[in-house]
Amino acid sequence: MYHLISALTWDPGVRGVLTVVVAVLVLMGSMYLILATNSGSRLGFLLALTGLMGWMTIMGLVWSIYGIGKQGGLPKWEVTELNFDDLRQAGSEVARGLPEPEDLPSAASFLDADPALKKQFPGGPGLKAPSLGDLLGVKPELEETLQEDLPPGWELLATSDPQTGEASATASSFLVTERKLFEKQTDFVVLETFSKGGKTQLAADADLLGRAWFKVKRVLTWPLGHPTHYGVVQVQRVVPQEPEPGQPPPLPRADPDQPVVSVIMVRDLGQKRLPSVGVTIFSGLVFAICCNSLHRRDKLVATARSAALVKA
Repeated sequence: MYHLISALTWDPGVRGVLTVVVAVLVLMGSMYLILATNSGSRLGFLLALTGLMGWMTIMGLVWSIYGIGKQGGLPKWEVTELNFDDLRQAGSEVARGLPEPEDLPSAASFLDADPALKKQFPGGPGLKAPSLGDLLGVKPELEETLQEDLPPGWELLATSDPQTGEASATASSFLVTERKLFEKQTDFVVLETFSKGGKTQLAADADLLGRAWFKVKRVLTWPLGHPTHYGVVQVQRVVPQEPEPGQPPPLPRADPDQPVVSVIMVRDLGQKRLPSVGVTIFSGLVFAICCNSLHRRDKLVATARSAALVKA
């Protein structure tokens, strides 16, 4: 029992409380003490509160602009549906037109047609066969060719695209941790990743006026520059392979006899700036009320002084 009690400590909690109390007393309390000494306790408190709320309004505005300070939920992918080997039966209508992997051109066909590209992906034992996403990372011009096999608005993401990594990580975690469709992430391979919607991207060669007009047009475009962003990650179970003694583990290889699992997701934009905006609005309202109170007090004082001078 003694060891159990000795293991419990409240030091971090006490230290945090004392830090906040000392900061309030030293920073805001010292200012209030000076103002109360010269203006009286009530007026000094009103002046201190007005200054504090004005400072909080400015800080909240800066936090809201740059997305710093107190933050809400960050953007993330939300899994809405799993589809097995037939996207035409998907519950999400927007994903029904996506082709299955066998309906897309093979990566080998592009390598055979482009010797320069083939040199960057040498085949052989112990080397991973490239996917279409791998080819897009090296030669983005292939996107125009692949667009012919995709529904309008959809695009196949390159393996090097930041969206691919985040979407694949979310899909893998869902399949293993939540749905428990696979025991571990090495039991399947990611085939391709697709994306539709989301924010439009600024052209790399845009000038200053082009950048300004792009921002204005994004904000004024419904739904305020944030159209719904869909993502689909296609995975397939791997062929069981036993590692040979003294040899590195074999590369995972998709089993063509297993169904293709399509993880359909929607982008949740989160509420990163919501706390900062809330602080700005609340502090601004209190600041306006305090300023109005000070203004009315000044008018009353001026009226009283005028009356005193008239009587004199």
